[in-house]
Amino acid sequence: MEKIFDPFTQAETGTTRKYGGTGLGLAITKNIIEIMGGTLSVESVPGSGSKFGFDLTFDTIEAADGIYQQNNVFNESKRPTFSAEILLCEDNIMNQQVICEHLARVGIKTVVAENGRIGVDLVRQRLENGEKLFDLVFMDMYMPVMDGLEASAKIMELNTGIPIIAMTANIMSGDREIYKMSGMNDCVGKPFTSHELWHCLMKYLTPASFENIHKSECAQEDDGFQKELEALFARKNRDKYNEIVKALEDNDIKLAHRLAHTLKGNAGQIGKTILQQAAANVEHGLKDGKNMITPGLLTLLETELQTVLDELSPLVEKMSHNREESAQSGRKLETVAALELLDKLKPMLEMGNPECRSFCADLRMIGTNDELVRRLIQQMDDFDFEPAIVTLGEIKKSMA
Repeated sequence: MEKIFDPFTQAETGTTRKYGGTGLGLAITKNIIEIMGGTLSVESVPGSGSKFGFDLTFDTIEAADGIYQQNNVFNESKRPTFSAEILLCEDNIMNQQVICEHLARVGIKTVVAENGRIGVDLVRQRLENGEKLFDLVFMDMYMPVMDGLEASAKIMELNTGIPIIAMTANIMSGDREIYKMSGMNDCVGKPFTSHELWHCLMKYLTPASFENIHKSECAQEDDGFQKELEALFARKNRDKYNEIVKALEDNDIKLAHRLAHTLKGNAGQIGKTILQQAAANVEHGLKDGKNMITPGLLTLLETELQTVLDELSPLVEKMSHNREESAQSGRKLETVAALELLDKLKPMLEMGNPECRSFCADLRMIGTNDELVRRLIQQMDDFDFEPAIVTLGEIKKSMA
């Protein structure tokens, strides 16, 4: 106990020791507590265990009205709901779907921008037109055309006061300090849990209400959504390895790095940690614009990606089959009802609203041109909103 707070104290000194030691953790903890005016103590009984404790005293301040409400700690068994609209700047379809799904569950409407430049334009248009501004901006860091840092800087130049939250898979790489120095308000790691997202939202938005969470319903929702994500991963990453290789052959290191970064994040979203690590190794070998990739790293990435795709293939076939059965066995909408449905759907596609996917079951009941309807549903599933608008127009034309 006299040495427990010393760095690198070992319970045994032999090279084949059975037990480890204190390392640096307790020494660092002791220093942090002492800096704040406290003392770290230890009580220990051999064979029973040890207890560490400390007391700290902090000054209180007079808080402005509303601060407590926005930063209160909520019951983990209750889900907050908000009346808000968020701009999501994110180019990756899987990330779009995950984030929009989480936000929709707490009542938030999401407008999706596929890159930073589109996001800046959307904010500027609302400002110039005197429209209601977004309540919050979620900003991905790695996007084509204009990345997150540049887009955030341009939005801040507009002096709207909209909080900007960085979203990145590199949350532990020292990037957090970069985002803070650039003026961004906060940072959320990817992937995130529901509660991590709710805590972030409550820093900047006031909940309209709270609702009880039924664990069985949440589990069922999560399971269904996870299967959708896995099927989407399989569809969107069939050629990802070839895309990375092609970028390397063209000496487009920046593109290859972004593709590997995206694959790493997507693999993490569906829990494929071995593939995630293989993609992370390739991403690391391409940092700072240099190609330090070895053939072994590429071979491992190809092998692990193909393993995951083979594993998910039966799920993709099953979901496709279920959709076909649903389209063939369901009742058909009358022409007038079908046109009304398409008219309701069009503005949602124009706004990039992910809730458009709730129309999929009704769309399958349109009896005109099944191929076009299937294409529209696929585009909505993939968040390809602009092509979806074109397809919707073709469906309406075919019904004339």
